[in-house]
Amino acid sequence: MFLAKKWLGSLLLPLPLLLFLGFLGLFLLLLRQKRSGIVLLLLSLSTLLLLATRPVANALIAPLESRYPPHLIGAEPVQDILVLGAAQVADPRLPLLSQLGQAGIYRIAEGVRLAHAYPQARLILGGYAGGEGRSSAELYGEVAVALGIAPGRLLLLSEPKDTAEEARAMAPLIAGRRALLITSAGHMPRAMTLFAAAGAAPLAAPVDHQAKESNAALPLYTYLPQARYLWRSELAWHEYLGLGWHWLNGRLLDRAQQLR
Repeated sequence: MFLAKKWLGSLLLPLPLLLFLGFLGLFLLLLRQKRSGIVLLLLSLSTLLLLATRPVANALIAPLESRYPPHLIGAEPVQDILVLGAAQVADPRLPLLSQLGQAGIYRIAEGVRLAHAYPQARLILGGYAGGEGRSSAELYGEVAVALGIAPGRLLLLSEPKDTAEEARAMAPLIAGRRALLITSAGHMPRAMTLFAAAGAAPLAAPVDHQAKESNAALPLYTYLPQARYLWRSELAWHEYLGLGWHWLNGRLLDRAQQLR
C-alpha cells in the first residue's frame, strides 16, 4: 500500500503528469486528431510554463505556509520537540549535513535551536531509512549531538515510513505533554491534520518557508520560468494531493461505517 501510494503520488506530480499530457497530444496529432492534440499540447506546455514562474509558485504554496505562524520562544515549558523525517542520502563519503536534503537540514537545525531554548525537552526525531544505509532519524541524532544536545535527550523513531505513521508513533509519546512539532511550513497543515487524526495536538513550529518575498524591487528576469519555481510548485502540489488523499480516506471510512 505504501509503495502504491508513493507511485501514484509521484505520477500525479506536475512534471510527469504534464509530460504525459504533452506526449498524448503529440500522439493524437500523429493520428490526425489535430484539435484534441493541439489543445493537449498547449494545455501541458502553458501549465508547465506557469508553474515554473515565481508568482504562481508562491501563490500555490503561500496559503499552506501561512496557516501556522512561526513558534515564538516563551517562558512556558516545553516537554517534547518533534522533528519529522525528510529525504536523505546516507553517503558516508559526504559530510554529515550533505547527507541530508534541504528540508531535513532546516528541520533538525530548528529542532536543535528549540532544544537549546527548552533544555528540559526531549528531542524526538523521525524518519526511516528508505533503502539508505541510515535513517534520517539517525542522521538527525548525529547532527543534534554534534551541535551540543546530550544523547540522553534524544529519542529516535526510524521505523515510521511517512507522516501518517510518524503521527501514530509519536502521538502516544506526547499524550498529556506540551510538545512542539517541527516540519516544513508547507507540510505543516497536513502534518497537523494527521496528528489530530492520531489523537495528538502538538503546537506547530514551522520552518523551511519557500514563499519568501523581498521588500526590494526585483528585476524583471526573476519573473522568467525557472526550475526552482517549478520545484516549489511541485512541493505545494504534493501537499494538496496529500490533503485530498486524507479527506478522501476520511469520507470513505465514514461511508463504510454508515453502511454497517
